[in-house]
Amino acid sequence: MQNYENILFNRDLSMILNTYKLGFFAIVIIVVLGIFISYLTVRKRNAVTSMLDTISMLPFVIPGSVLGIALVFAFSDAPFYLTGTALIMVLAFVIRRMPYTIRSSTAIISQISPSMEEAAISLGASEKRTFFKVVVPLMMPGVLAGAIMSWITILGELSASIILYSSNTQTLAVSIYTEVIRGNFGNASAYSAILTITSILSLLLFFKLTGKKEMNL
Repeated sequence: MQNYENILFNRDLSMILNTYKLGFFAIVIIVVLGIFISYLTVRKRNAVTSMLDTISMLPFVIPGSVLGIALVFAFSDAPFYLTGTALIMVLAFVIRRMPYTIRSSTAIISQISPSMEEAAISLGASEKRTFFKVVVPLMMPGVLAGAIMSWITILGELSASIILYSSNTQTLAVSIYTEVIRGNFGNASAYSAILTITSILSLLLFFKLTGKKEMNL
């Protein structure tokens, strides 16, 4: 319990808040982009969207450290000087973890019959209204499944964060790493426990929102 007292009452809590804050902004962007990219790659299939689908999957094969170094080189000079800011951390999280949401969203939209959209359009709805009122609600189970996976992996993201973080954007994963390096294994374990509890609560919330019967809260 002394370790929890050290990290919660005798230290700055910014790394815990940063983890949730940066993760929240990243997951919002991931969900929005994931919905649009998956819709375009399934319903508007052409050479451009096929290339977009392939590019969106590249983070699966690119190590986080390589991505972090690339972002440092890309945004270390004007006019896009982002190195050391929260924005570059969010950008790294989005790039690294978006594939989970895109894959799950693509899978579920492939199961939605185009005839449902055609029926809405034939009844007078515009293509835009059909997308937001018919397609997006039907996609939400798949989107939520991918989003929760993206969220959980964002919480534990280290390989890119360790290169991009500053004193103002340090996260729980980085804090665990630095405490281990310093030999403060008790504090590292306390931070790890907080991260684990957050992941478990996120899963329980997912089951609650999607109406799964395996977890009856």
